[in-house]
Amino acid sequence: MKKFLSLLIIAAATVSCSNDDVKTEAYLAGGPKVVGFTPSIQTVPYFTDEGTVLRKFPLDLIGKGNGQLSTTDIEVSYEIDYANSTAQEGVEFNFVDTSGKIVIPAGTTYGEYPLEVNTGSLDPVQKTELVLNLTTSSNGSTVGAQYDKLRIIFVGCLSTIAGSYTATISTVAGTSVRSDEFLTLTAINTFQTRYVGRYGFGTFNPAGFGFIDICGELTLLPDQTLGGYSNGVYGIDAYGEGIDGIVTSSTELEIKHNIEFGSGDQKQNYFYVRN
Repeated sequence: MKKFLSLLIIAAATVSCSNDDVKTEAYLAGGPKVVGFTPSIQTVPYFTDEGTVLRKFPLDLIGKGNGQLSTTDIEVSYEIDYANSTAQEGVEFNFVDTSGKIVIPAGTTYGEYPLEVNTGSLDPVQKTELVLNLTTSSNGSTVGAQYDKLRIIFVGCLSTIAGSYTATISTVAGTSVRSDEFLTLTAINTFQTRYVGRYGFGTFNPAGFGFIDICGELTLLPDQTLGGYSNGVYGIDAYGEGIDGIVTSSTELEIKHNIEFGSGDQKQNYFYVRN
C-alpha cells in the first residue's frame, strides 16, 4: 500500500464520498459498456514542415459492462464543435473520414479517429484546436459523460522556458523562496520542476511535478503524486479550462495547483523568475 503524507500540524481526518463523487466506471459491472476519450486532450506539436502527417486519436472502451468485449462493432456518433474550434480545415488539418462515426471493432478495446495534420501550417505564436463531441453510441453501450469531448490542440510554438529559476512558493501555511529551482525539459514542451510545495529538495522521489507548456499556457500532467506517497498533485484550472499556469514574460511564469491531504486539499502558488 502506498504511503499517504499528512500535514503534520493537522490531525488525520476520515474522507468519505457521495454517489456524486463516483465516476461512471464504478458501475461498469452491472451496466452497459462505456465508451469515451481518455485522455480528453491530445496535443499535436510540430515545429518544422514535415508535410502532411496522418495522426489517429483513440476512442476507448472504458468499461466492459458484463466483463466481456463486444462481439459486434460499437458505433459511436460525434459532431464537430465548430463554435469552440479555432483550427481550420485545409490549414492545420484535413478531415479523413466525414461519416460522423467512430467504430470500435468487435473484440477490441478502442477505435480510432484519423486526421491529416499539415505540419507546416501550425501557428508558431498561439495554439489552435479542433473539438469533437460524442453524441450517441450503439445499443449495449453508452457515452461516459466525463469522456464525451476530445480537444485536439495544434501546437506550433516551441517552448524555451527550460533553465534556472528562483521560485517563490506560497500556501496557507506560509511562503518559501527557492533560488535553486530548475525546470528540466523531459519531452517536447514538457517540464519537471525540482520543488513541489514548500517541501525541501530530496523529500520526494521523483522530485517536483511535471507540466506542459502550450504556447505560454501551462497544464499539469495527469496522475501525479508526491513521489512515493499517494497524495495527488493536480491542476485546478486556475487560469481557464485546462490551464494551471501562464508564462507572463520571457523571464517569468506562474503556476497554481492542489495537493491532496486527508484534512483537506491545499492550494500551492508558484512564481518563477529566471536566474
